[in-house]
Amino acid sequence: MKRIGTAEMVPGKKTKGYIQVGTDTDGSPFNIPIIVATGKKEGPVCWAHGCIHGEEYGGAASIIRLYQGLDVDQLEGVFVGVPVINLPSFKARSRISPLDGENLNRVFPGDPKGTYSHRLAFEVLHLMEAHADYVIDLHSGGIGAEVPFYMIVKEDGTEASEKSLWLAKRMGSDVVWRSDDVMIAGGTITEHTMNKGIPTVTVECGGGIVTEEHEHLFIQSMLNAMKALEMIPGEAPVQEKYTIINRAEFIFTGNGGLFIPACQVGDIVNEGDLIGSVMNLYGDVIEELRCSKDNAYIAAIGQRYWPTQPGQLIAEVIPVVAGGSK
Repeated sequence: MKRIGTAEMVPGKKTKGYIQVGTDTDGSPFNIPIIVATGKKEGPVCWAHGCIHGEEYGGAASIIRLYQGLDVDQLEGVFVGVPVINLPSFKARSRISPLDGENLNRVFPGDPKGTYSHRLAFEVLHLMEAHADYVIDLHSGGIGAEVPFYMIVKEDGTEASEKSLWLAKRMGSDVVWRSDDVMIAGGTITEHTMNKGIPTVTVECGGGIVTEEHEHLFIQSMLNAMKALEMIPGEAPVQEKYTIINRAEFIFTGNGGLFIPACQVGDIVNEGDLIGSVMNLYGDVIEELRCSKDNAYIAAIGQRYWPTQPGQLIAEVIPVVAGGSK
């Protein structure tokens, strides 16, 4: 019987188990929950995970809800869900690990002899390489920021890249970041699943409080992917047109204070437009943050009155490069 961690892949059944990666300081194991739904007929293995960043928990809840609603009698292939990959960060409600101070999504492919985050990256990537035909990577703006609903794929001209773009265009959003940006490459999970030839789509949605809409969009994106891959009945949506974005500009604060956004996620802004400002605790506006690009998509922005420090990433704007084809 095939297993992923301790979860068996039993045709026509839903199973649960865990992946053990390392131990805590008291010797107790870090057991990462994994949920598997196996259809009666063979088909692709679609792997979805959440909480690479521990405070982005909307994806985790959505994976669980999707799993609960799946009908294995209608499923062809296997759905593998890992709601929370990064348990220490999830427990701490933090983007970085309290164990070693690392951002898990910057240390792939990992190191079996490194600190916990490096070991975790190594083990997770090994499992995906062994089992996954497609990977869906769920993210949000975390507790301090918000992002719109859009897809990210790596642009490198490979077959995996083309399959990723094809799938991303069928997951429910009309905005796709075809990224060749250096800043999000390197140690990301997407970079290294793609290096293994596994088509991968990152889904961005929401931030702060997880709303019913965020949950719905996450779930629908995964269901749409499974429809496109002919794992479940139904037709995946294809948009009339797509907004293709690339080459992100990351906006950092120069002063500490309270951030006041001047635009919303999904807005299109131009050079000189106000992105937001920083107010000190006397009520004085001490900094205005403006866009340096034309025709740029607001892909992330800090929450209203979010306390900031100098040099803090507070917004992400990405130029529109094309209206893509179907």
